[in-house]
Amino acid sequence: MIKELVEINYASVIILLFFLVFIFTNDYFTKRIRTLFLLADVLLLCLIVADSIEYWTASLDTFTPVRILMSAIGYSLRPAIIYVIILLLGNVKDRKYTWISIPLVVNTIIAFSAFFVDFAYSYTMDNQFVRGPLGYFAYVTSVFYEIILLICTVRLYKSVKISETIISVVVLFTFMISILMESVWKYEGIINVSAAVALTFYYLYLNTQQFKRDPMTNVLNRRCFYIDAEKNKANLSAVISIDLNDLKKWNDEYGHAKGDEAICTMVSCVEAVLPSNCYLYRVGGDEFMLLCFSQQKTTIEKLKNQIKEKVSQTPFSCAIGVAYNDEQTDFNKLCSQADKFMYEDKKQMKHT
Repeated sequence: MIKELVEINYASVIILLFFLVFIFTNDYFTKRIRTLFLLADVLLLCLIVADSIEYWTASLDTFTPVRILMSAIGYSLRPAIIYVIILLLGNVKDRKYTWISIPLVVNTIIAFSAFFVDFAYSYTMDNQFVRGPLGYFAYVTSVFYEIILLICTVRLYKSVKISETIISVVVLFTFMISILMESVWKYEGIINVSAAVALTFYYLYLNTQQFKRDPMTNVLNRRCFYIDAEKNKANLSAVISIDLNDLKKWNDEYGHAKGDEAICTMVSCVEAVLPSNCYLYRVGGDEFMLLCFSQQKTTIEKLKNQIKEKVSQTPFSCAIGVAYNDEQTDFNKLCSQADKFMYEDKKQMKHT
């Protein structure tokens, strides 16, 4: 029995122990994110313990109430772990997202109802498992949260590349396969090791994003600006330069917190109208650049006007310059042209 438990759980435990080392040695994440990662790790370790005890009680000749308790804990923790990952990736602090916790609560109630009724599952006196009409509710809840997790992953970064989302889809697909293997084909420990791998993946995914993005605005940084331009130069349609007006005035009169608010407000306005294949980068204090790939001039002009209109609805304003890559112009020249047109726009705005 001990040998079987070690074989089932060894990989999961090793991954989670190494993951704990990552959490306590990486200071790049905020306290909230580190706490959530730690919570997910602890929940997964608890799931392994509960499943191991349940696996042992299943080998007994007679039924013991401990098996119901371990099963209830296991059924409750499976979707809870995915839910914690959603907390890491999604903006669930917003009240309109609090509804996603409802299935988790309902699933926990159903799991522990086995002490009183047999709607979910029950055991015969000779310790045989009997699945009730709600016996698959925990697995359905897990699949539901995986779909939400996929949506959060895709929406996490407005300018995320397709290749990065494909990796997320593959991880979530393997997770769903593991749920099927446990619920239908009765494999043991598959969900645990899949959850450990998924948790580690999302940790590395977020960690990678930390080095690609501006900490304050969460848009891509200057380094990514030049890398992306070089990598996709054949499809580059235009470079757009955006500069926030009067940032010094906001900082001097109202403090740097107001200046930061102005920058973040402008970023929100740009991201709200940003079409696909257009990416926003912060290249300086209040200087931003857009790279547009495989876009028509009409689309780019529309984008420019939409940004202007969106920002005008706030207390702030910005100047915009567009340089079109009609003849595969040298990239540095394109950037200079975009900056030139942006400063002309800024000058015209001051006169009016």
